[in-house]
Amino acid sequence: MIKTLSLFFVLSVLVSVSGCASSSDGSVFTFGTGRYSFMMYDSTGKKLAEGILNVKSKTLNNISGAYEFTNIYEKDFPGLSSMNGDFEGNIIPADKKVFINTNPRIADSNVFWNMSIKKNSLSGEWMYSTFRGTGNKGKIKVNKL
Repeated sequence: MIKTLSLFFVLSVLVSVSGCASSSDGSVFTFGTGRYSFMMYDSTGKKLAEGILNVKSKTLNNISGAYEFTNIYEKDFPGLSSMNGDFEGNIIPADKKVFINTNPRIADSNVFWNMSIKKNSLSGEWMYSTFRGTGNKGKIKVNKL
């Protein structure tokens, strides 16, 4: 019985160590300070805007910085006028999630990016939110430059 428990413990440790080794080989996308490109799409997949996201600060799980549009395909999509160029957000590594508030200075009329950390990028959904609830939404994709 003791040999069986010892063998089980050794196998558990080996599986655990091999799992850690394979996730630290550098192939997993990491999101932190640096420059990223982003693309916003509407709910049908039509391009709305693209730009550069510059993460200037990362402390524990909080991030902040600035973004700028390099091309706006749809000049009046809902939420665009609320996006002021500064952002704050959170990274939750255990859940592989990133949340960004594209205008942290105001409580109403904001665009939020809710993204998942993928193998080579971030992708998810943007939502234009007002006090009345979520307005329009679409897809967002972020890549390291």
